[in-house]
Parts: sequence; C-alpha cells; structure tokens
Amino acid sequence: MAFRKTPVRKARPKPAERWGQEKEVVFLAALVKTCNVSASARAAKVSEAHVYRQRAKSPEFRAAWGVALREGYARLELMMLERAISGQVKPVFFGGKQIGEITEYSDRTALALLAAHRGAATGEAVVEDDSAVKARLEAKFEEMGRRLRGEG
Repeated sequence: MAFRKTPVRKARPKPAERWGQEKEVVFLAALVKTCNVSASARAAKVSEAHVYRQRAKSPEFRAAWGVALREGYARLELMMLERAISGQVKPVFFGGKQIGEITEYSDRTALALLAAHRGAATGEAVVEDDSAVKARLEAKFEEMGRRLRGEG
C-alpha cells in the first residue's frame, strides 16, 4: 500500500507581519533616492499594490510618503541644477578612439529650472518670452565657458 504525501502548505504571513516599521523605513528611504514607487516597493520586498493600500489606510504613512517624495524631487532638482550649471562631460570619438571630451549644457533644463523658481525667489509669478530667457542663459553660459578656459 502506497502512502500519499500531502503537500505541506506554508502558513501565509498575516498582513501585520508582512508590513512593519522596517519595511516602511526601507520603502521610504528608497522613495527618497528614486522617486519611484515600484522600485521602492521592490526594495522593501512588498507589492506595489500593498504600499498603495498602506497609504490609503495610514495617514502617518501617507504623510511620510509625501515628505519622502518632496525630498526625492528636491534631490533630483539639485542634480539637474548642477548639470545645468556645470554641464555634462561627454567623450568625443574619432575613428573609434576617444580623442577628447566636451562639456554639454542643457538650455532646456536650465530654462525649466528657472521657470520653476523665478516666482518662488521673487514672491511673484513672472512670464517672460522664452527667446529672451534663452539668449540671457546662452550669454551666461558663454561667460562661464570663457572663465573656465581662463580667458577672463
């Protein structure tokens, strides 16, 4: 007579065991770094749906989520501002070999950052022609380039 083995089912953790302070801290720290809910949920080893349910249930978590996103976006904005001011160094290739580097500046990023902060800095909203802003920025970048090259 053969014995049939019944598969042993692992007990599914209760929701309170799946989500706790440790997972919340991991999720929020990842959210600050990435501003990405999916990536942050993966870092905390929970589903995206689960973190959205937690946010709906808990006013404290919802508030912490908002703070984490604001900090993350502020971090991202600082990185973009640094790129707009300092440019991004990119290699230059010729004949399959790197022959130098060039620093590229993003007028589009600089314009977006200026537009986002002009009203906050002055306390009022300012509407300005894009071409005037672009011309002023190009002049500033040219001046910065001359100084960096040691041309005064």
